[in-house]
Amino acid sequence: MLRRTLAWHVLLAAAIAVVICVLITLGVWRFAEDDAHRRVETVARQVAATMLAPMIEQNFLRLDSFGRGYLRSRVAPFLKSGTVQRIKVFRLDGELATVVFSDEPRVEGLSGRVDSQLATRLDAGDVLVQPVPRDAAHRYEASLPGSRLEVFSGFRDAGGNDMRLELYLPVDVAGTSRNAAFVLLPTVLIGMLLLTAATVPLSVTLARRLERDRAEQRAAREYGLAAAELARRDLAQRLHDGVIPDLAGVGLLLQRAQLGWSRHHDLLDKAQDLLAGDLRELRTLLTELVPADLVGQDFAGSLHDLASRIREGESSGQGPAVDISAVDHLDERLAVVLYRVAGELLRNAFRHAHARTVRVRVVALETAIELTVTDDGMGFDPHRTRRPGHVGLRLVQRVIDDHGGQLVVISAPGRGTAVTVSMPYASA
Repeated sequence: MLRRTLAWHVLLAAAIAVVICVLITLGVWRFAEDDAHRRVETVARQVAATMLAPMIEQNFLRLDSFGRGYLRSRVAPFLKSGTVQRIKVFRLDGELATVVFSDEPRVEGLSGRVDSQLATRLDAGDVLVQPVPRDAAHRYEASLPGSRLEVFSGFRDAGGNDMRLELYLPVDVAGTSRNAAFVLLPTVLIGMLLLTAATVPLSVTLARRLERDRAEQRAAREYGLAAAELARRDLAQRLHDGVIPDLAGVGLLLQRAQLGWSRHHDLLDKAQDLLAGDLRELRTLLTELVPADLVGQDFAGSLHDLASRIREGESSGQGPAVDISAVDHLDERLAVVLYRVAGELLRNAFRHAHARTVRVRVVALETAIELTVTDDGMGFDPHRTRRPGHVGLRLVQRVIDDHGGQLVVISAPGRGTAVTVSMPYASA
């Protein structure tokens, strides 16, 4: 129990650590993305402030080769330093965007549609930051190293034309997240390790207390099942030593009185018959109450005797048919549990179910021993709550659970009952 508790303690701590690490990683990744957007927007504003000075001097709709060369020379330092990966200037006509200038000549003249919301925001003059779409219009940017964000800003050129400046700025969200995780996760893991170590004594204390409570409950249930047997033993001893001899003596005295007083012959005959009937009933009760002392050494014989004693004295029906296959010697503890369970099931069959025929079958399986008690009694609905006071079957169920066994009840009103108990050998 203690080892299992420690194992569960460590596994739970490991699971919590994994969950916390995943949450921290996701949080760091989200923070890195937000930080990248803020940083890119700041850098883009600074770069745009420098680039726009030569751009507003040009008429991009009449831009010649000399003007293109001039603009490329002005933006070259930003490209070489890696601050900017690509520059585009495009004209927006509704939702149609046409590139009129770029540091990559192959993209000049390309047109494509932009999202209507994006077009509206660009018309409003906002500085927009967004991930680079993965489409044909951005196929040349897809070959650039790393990852990047695109930033849009608007300006008016020398010809009075509304233009849009698009900058592609590199970002490293994965690297930022990795560096932050390398700082945070070791601290969190060390904290979890210390917390796990600090709570081990508490888990051990709780486990021992739980095991002690379970042991007390298990002992109480076993005592409850054995209490009836102990009471029967005491009652049987008292009947055997006192009540039955006294009644037998009274019967003899009545016989002698019958010989001396003929006028009371009928009355004495009646009293003698009553005593004889009571003696028979008491002897029957006595034989039923006497339990076996050791059942493990000869389990088959003990179970035969138990079934016969319980059934003996019934006014109708047949004695229990006992079928025991390959079961001889059993561990005494396991045998006692099965013996008591069988006794409870047999008494239920005769006293409560009013069965006429009862069959007991015991089979030794590879890892368990199986006991089945079948009767043709009145039956009941196993799924309905039993009435208060009828705790026999419930007590049997809990005792079997304590020993790692299983109990299956198949019954229906008017169709008899079949109760199967499977007890593993390891329960001993």
